[in-house]
Amino acid sequence: MWGIVIAGCTALIASAVAFAVSQQSGRSFNEATLCTGDGADHVTVVLLDLTDPLSATQASRLGTMLDREIATSADDTMMSFGIVSDDDSEWGARFARCKPPTGADANELYENPRLIAERYREEFEAPLEATLFEMIRASEADRSPIMEALQALIAETPDFISTPGERKIMIVSDMLQHSDTLSAYRDQGWEHFEASGQSSRLAGNLENADVRIIRIPRQTNADVAISEDFWVRYFDKQGSNLPSVTVLGDL
Repeated sequence: MWGIVIAGCTALIASAVAFAVSQQSGRSFNEATLCTGDGADHVTVVLLDLTDPLSATQASRLGTMLDREIATSADDTMMSFGIVSDDDSEWGARFARCKPPTGADANELYENPRLIAERYREEFEAPLEATLFEMIRASEADRSPIMEALQALIAETPDFISTPGERKIMIVSDMLQHSDTLSAYRDQGWEHFEASGQSSRLAGNLENADVRIIRIPRQTNADVAISEDFWVRYFDKQGSNLPSVTVLGDL
């Protein structure tokens, strides 16, 4: 009788393992983006405007914020990073990959937590750290074309439009747009933007996206109120949710 019970239990366990393995192996995998299934479940876009250098305290705090954002993002979230630069060849997605499993929640019946953790480190975490280091080191510039760099980054982010889940945009910047299109340093706001006909160029592709601005405080002669009013109208026109703002202070 005990032999029959043991045999039955063994058969149940084997069936469960076989089913789990088949479920895992049945999902497609994109080696370039690390996404499984048909694409990213969610998308997070991070634009770094470090055209003026950060203090050591600001850099440390920003690193903590980005680490937390990555750690709390779900698996299969497309993480896309880009910079603001006065050189348009630097725009676009400098890193764009789905966050793979870390191995922390691996089922040891049919998964190898160590191998999963190694893959996370080698194919996602380490390349992202190296890319961020290069981006931060090389991003100082004389102009800040924030709008242009943001749209270039979104255009090169896989699944930003098609993802069925959450779309999130994080902008680390003083939010002082400075380009031929519009300049906060010339006190040009939304009225100038509309009067010049530039508002007709808006892509309108941020529908229902969550926008988080990590604002870098600067000592400036620009009219900050005009700049803030511009961005409220800009994101409203683009269709996003009302942005939230966090100040990246160092005092």
